Amino acid sequence: MRRATDGATCRVEGRDANASSANIIRSFHRRYLKRTTLFSPAGIRQKVIPVKGATDAHGPNRTCPALDVLFAVVRVALTIAVFGGFLGAASQGRAGQPFESVGVTYGQSRVIPGEFNGDLSRLPLAPTTLGNPKMYRPRLAGPPPMKFQSPPAQSAPQAIAGPSAPMPSPIRNFAGLSFNDTCGGIQCGGGWPPDPNGDVGPSHYIEAVNTAVAIYNKTGTLLTSFEENQLWSGVGTTPCNGNSQGDPIVIYDWLSDRFVLTWFAFASGSGPFYQCIAAAKSSDPVSGGWWLYAVRMDPGTPGSPPVGDINDYGKFGLWHDCLYMAANEFTPAGAYDGIAFASFSRADLYSGAPLTYSLGYLSPASNAFTLIPSNNQGRGTNAAQSGTPNYFVSESSTAYAFEVRKFTAGTNCGAGGTLSAATNVSQTTYTFQQGAIVPQPNTAKKLDMIDDRIMQKVQYRKIGGGESLWVTHPVGSVSGTTAMQWAQIDVTGGTIVTTPVQQQIYAPDATLYRFMGSLAVDGQGNMALGYTTSNGSLPNFPSIAYSGRLATDPLNTLPQTEVQLIAGAGSQTNTCGGGPCDRWGDYSAMSVDPVDDCTFWYVNEYYSSQSNGSAGNWQTRIGSFKFPSCMGLPPTTTTLGSSLNPSTFGANVDLTATVSGATPTGTVNFTDGASSIAGCSAVTLSGGGNTPTAVCHTSSLSVGTHSISAVYSGDANNAGSNSAPLSQVVSSSGSSVNVALASNGGVASASSTYVAPGYSFPVAAVNNGDRAGLNWGNGGGWNDATANT
Repeated sequence: MRRATDGATCRVEGRDANASSANIIRSFHRRYLKRTTLFSPAGIRQKVIPVKGATDAHGPNRTCPALDVLFAVVRVALTIAVFGGFLGAASQGRAGQPFESVGVTYGQSRVIPGEFNGDLSRLPLAPTTLGNPKMYRPRLAGPPPMKFQSPPAQSAPQAIAGPSAPMPSPIRNFAGLSFNDTCGGIQCGGGWPPDPNGDVGPSHYIEAVNTAVAIYNKTGTLLTSFEENQLWSGVGTTPCNGNSQGDPIVIYDWLSDRFVLTWFAFASGSGPFYQCIAAAKSSDPVSGGWWLYAVRMDPGTPGSPPVGDINDYGKFGLWHDCLYMAANEFTPAGAYDGIAFASFSRADLYSGAPLTYSLGYLSPASNAFTLIPSNNQGRGTNAAQSGTPNYFVSESSTAYAFEVRKFTAGTNCGAGGTLSAATNVSQTTYTFQQGAIVPQPNTAKKLDMIDDRIMQKVQYRKIGGGESLWVTHPVGSVSGTTAMQWAQIDVTGGTIVTTPVQQQIYAPDATLYRFMGSLAVDGQGNMALGYTTSNGSLPNFPSIAYSGRLATDPLNTLPQTEVQLIAGAGSQTNTCGGGPCDRWGDYSAMSVDPVDDCTFWYVNEYYSSQSNGSAGNWQTRIGSFKFPSCMGLPPTTTTLGSSLNPSTFGANVDLTATVSGATPTGTVNFTDGASSIAGCSAVTLSGGGNTPTAVCHTSSLSVGTHSISAVYSGDANNAGSNSAPLSQVVSSSGSSVNVALASNGGVASASSTYVAPGYSFPVAAVNNGDRAGLNWGNGGGWNDATANT
C-alpha cells in the first residue's frame, strides 16, 4: 500500500510494511547524525539523548489507501474552501500582531487526520529515527526580567499559619515509567529531563514522558506502553511520523470523556515544526482508536509564527468549545521570538473531521512568556459554561503580578479569535532565582529549578457559583531556597479581580528547596500542591512530596502539611550534552479523579538509588490520595437505547437515556461524537423515582455510523455520569443520486453545484474540501457540495 501524502487521511485497518521509508530514514541518520544537538546560543549548554535501538516490524491496523484510485471514472475536486480565511491582508512577519498586548488568531488550512484503529497493547515497533540519536533541546530563556533590579522586600508571610495536620497518606503509590524501561520493545527514556505528566479518567491513568506513553488501570497495572513515534508510524509524511521530540502533555476531557495526547515534532533544527495531537475516539484509550492530527506551527502566514520558529514548552487546556494552546517561540539560533497561541475545535478532534484551528502570534516586544491556558475541571453547572472565554495566565516579566488574558475563540475555534491585553493580578514579591541552583546530597552538582514561569496546569474551578483560576510557580524564598508560590484568582462572571482571593509563598522551613510544582482543586474546593524537594544534606535526595489545604482552612495557608509520596535515594550526577546533567522536570502534573471529584493523582520524577542517579536512569512515581472530608456525590449510571437501529435517513429515532441514582434530577446532553444533537443538548429528566428518563427525538442524523452518548449533568445530590457510546447506523433511504457535471465550454475553474441531502463525497486527495466526507464516521451532516470541473 502507498502511504498517504502530507495532510491526507491514512486509515488504520490492515497491515503496512514501511520498509522503504524506514531504509531511507536509517540511511540518512547513519550518514549525517552521530550525536545531534539543536541550539547553540552562547551560555546555553547542549543536551543530547542516548542511542536507542529499534527494529522493523509490520504493523497491524494500518493501511493508507491509494488515493489516486478512489475515483475510478470521474475525478471530482471539491472547491469548498479548506482555508479558515485570513483576517487582515497585511503580513505581520516577525513584527507579530498589530498591537503588542492584544492578539488575533488567523485561520489555517484544515488538517485532515490520520487514524489508529486497534489495540495499543499490540503496537508494533516503528521504523523511525528511534534507532539513531535524536535532537534534544536545552532550556531556553524568555525575555530578560525587568522587575528584579534589586531584591524586593517580602510583602507577605511565607510560613504556615494556623493549626496544621498532615496531608492524607497515598491510596495508590506505584512506579511509573523510567528511563531504562522498555516501551513497546524500545527504550522509554528520551533524555533529560523526562517532562513527567499525566491525567486520570474514569478507568485509566495515562502518563507521558520524553518520549513515551504508558496507560495504567487505576490499581497501577500497566496495560500498555509505547514510544511516541509508534502511534504515528506510517501516517502521513509530516515529522509526526518518525520525528517526535517530546514535550508531551496528557489531558482528560471531563465534558466528553476523552483523552488527548500531544507533543511536538521536527526533523531538523530549522524546521518545519509541528504539534502532534492525538484524540481518543472513545472512552477506551487502549482499544478504542485515536484520531491523529499533525499541525504545522511555523507556517509564516499573516499573523502566525514565522517560518523556522520552534514551538517550545507548549501547554494546553480543554474548555467547553476548544482545545487551547500556547507555546514559547524561539529562532533556530535559540533567541526568544515571542508567543504562539492557538485554538483547536473539540468537535472536530473527537469526530475525525478535518480540524478547524487558528494560530496567533505575539512578538517578543510583548514581554509575554509561558502563557498557560486554563483547563476545565467539573461537569454540568460546575463546568465552564458556553460563552465563557478561556483564560491564559503568565508570570509578568515587568511587575510582580500574574498576567491574565481572555481568549475568545472564533467560530468553531477558527479564524477571528482574540487574545485580550493582560490584566495584572497582584502577588507577593519574591527574590528571583533561576537555573541550576538546587543542591543535592553527596555531590556539588546542582539541579535546574527552571525559572519563575507559571507551571501547568492552570486549573479552572466553579464552586458555589464562584469561578476561580488556581496557579503556581517557583520563586526564591527569604531563606535563599526555592519555594512554590500559589494563588487563587477570582474570575467570576468574566471579571478578573486584580487582588487574589488568596496566595502564599509556601516555605514551611528554611532548609528544603521546593520546585517543579503542580496543583489541583477538588469539587469541594480543597487544594493539593505537589513538587520536588531537595537540599545538600543527607537524606534529602530529590524526592516527591505534596501539601494542601481544606476549603475551610484559613486563607493564604497550606496547613495540611507536607507528606512524601516517595523519598528519593540518589542524586542526579550523570553527564549529558558534554556537561553536568542539571535538567529536572520540566514540569509535573496534579489532577483530580472525575469519578468522585475528590481523589488527587500526582506524578513526578526521582531516583530510587545512587547507581540510577549516577547513570541518569530517572524513575517516575504515580500516586493518589484524598481528603477524608471529601466524600463525593453518590454515583449514578446512565444507559442509552435507540428505538430504531439501524435506521434510514430522515426516519424518526427516539434515543432514550435512563439515569439510575438517588432520585436524580437535571438534564441529559445527547451527543453525536463531540457535538450535541440539535434540540437535545439539555433534555430534562422525567418520570421521577430512582430511574428517570430523558428522550431525544431526532430525524436529522446523516447517512453513516454515529457514536451517540448521553451525558447526565448531575445535581446537588447525584454525581454526573456518561453512557457507553451507542453505535447508531443510518442508511440511505433507498433512492439513488447521480452527480453529473455539465459541459461548460472549457472555462477554467468553473464550478457547478448540486444539492444532495444526506449524501457525501468520500475523502480523498482529489476531494479535500472543508465539508468533504463529513458523514464518514462522525455524524456532522451536510446538505450540499460544490464540484469543480
